Amino acid sequence: MDHFKMLADMEDQEDVLDGLVARPMDVDRWELVISPQEYLNRFKDSLADIQLVNRAPLRKLHTPYHRGPAFDKYLLIAEATHQLWVDLRFKTPFFNALDDHMDAQPGTLEYQASQGKAHLPTSVFIDCLMAAGCHTIRLKSYGQKMPMTAPFLHNEPAQTDHRWAKHNEWDIGTTFVSPYIWLFASATGRRHGIKHFPMCVPGSGDYGSVNVDQSHRGRKFTVKIYPRLVHVIKSFNSHLQGSIPTTLSRVLGQVASAKRMIHSLSGKDAMGLGGFRIEVTVRAVSLREATKVVKRTVFLNPEYWLGLGDGRHAPKPISAKVVSRQAFLDNANWVFQQAESAKVFRGQGATKPSKLHIQALTDILNALGWNGDLRTPTKSWRTNAWWNMVAPAAPSLFGRLAEIHQTDDQIRALFELARANAGRDGLPCKSQPNNLSHRYQVNNGRPFRIRCCMDGCYHRLQRAAIIDWIAELVNHGVIDGGHLGAG
Repeated sequence: MDHFKMLADMEDQEDVLDGLVARPMDVDRWELVISPQEYLNRFKDSLADIQLVNRAPLRKLHTPYHRGPAFDKYLLIAEATHQLWVDLRFKTPFFNALDDHMDAQPGTLEYQASQGKAHLPTSVFIDCLMAAGCHTIRLKSYGQKMPMTAPFLHNEPAQTDHRWAKHNEWDIGTTFVSPYIWLFASATGRRHGIKHFPMCVPGSGDYGSVNVDQSHRGRKFTVKIYPRLVHVIKSFNSHLQGSIPTTLSRVLGQVASAKRMIHSLSGKDAMGLGGFRIEVTVRAVSLREATKVVKRTVFLNPEYWLGLGDGRHAPKPISAKVVSRQAFLDNANWVFQQAESAKVFRGQGATKPSKLHIQALTDILNALGWNGDLRTPTKSWRTNAWWNMVAPAAPSLFGRLAEIHQTDDQIRALFELARANAGRDGLPCKSQPNNLSHRYQVNNGRPFRIRCCMDGCYHRLQRAAIIDWIAELVNHGVIDGGHLGAG
């Protein structure tokens, strides 16, 4: 934990702040009200289509601050790179109108739009909505990070003359790139108006990301400050955590995804992982108005929150920790190694996972920098934490090998070297390690993978799993690590 350093305690604090590289301000999310006719005007093309949604979403739309439409009762009816929500009462008449054009079945659950995932021309979709009597669509788009500069932002996204346009919601933010990974927490402990999401336990000491409810000139804002690492993870795997697994086999599948993520992150340099993002949520009729409002605040200035600038927040409401790329990877590998040393994930694949299985999985993902607010990670300082059940693990061999071997050619070279030093029988198969007939060979294709040569087995491993198995064989003395440069 000593490698996770308080920014305020660093002698080179000013140099760390001066090293921040700010990207242009962007808009990352909008939730807009738009009439069906206006939507058709925006997407009036024979190539434009939508897809009906066949799932009942877990998360609902935000509700208005004041009297207005009950967006939390809206139905996610379709998607077209963005989400389209309508009032639930239009579900049945919409499908009645759609029967005149094609076969589609309404969902059996209340908030399930359709049973299938039918594609519709946008013109047909809008015609059926209008026939159903729908006058308002809630359009939600997120993750686009559109730079707010002329070459990218050509026109106003909102329909400003809609009667509910004042309920339009925008996320406007700036990403700061740094050679350090930044983590945040309230500087004054638990405090009303600040939500805290721990990341990178236990090394972080429960620092992570924060959501701050704030007001400025009578307008309400929510400010999110979080590590850029979140977006780096999403760039590799947008569904790393997924739902809570119902079998041990699914737990092990998510553990394997975490191991692959460690391998992927090991291939990024410090500037490829480090930094943070500040994002301001505001309600405004138009993007132009939202931008002016956010600019009038100083919420996108890091020094404002860290108490280094002028203003009401001089008492420093947020404190920061910074950690180097290597210390972050060491912490993530250490949590993984502790789980393996304690044999946490023992059991039959079809059985229901125990609380320990779920908690260890949660903490492994959290150590990578992921907190989806679905499960609570173990407190970093908890003396009876599961990772204290065994002696601290030695530095991870997998971590060292993963950092060196990133490309297919590098992993192939490692496999060939390991196979040559595993004895005359070659590299043992993970599913039958004690059977001399089961040995791996190269299974041509991309990404690089290997397959057991035994007829009827054909057990396969890919990239990160190959490195993990070789590291395990080294740890058990099957392969001399000195020959791999890991001695």
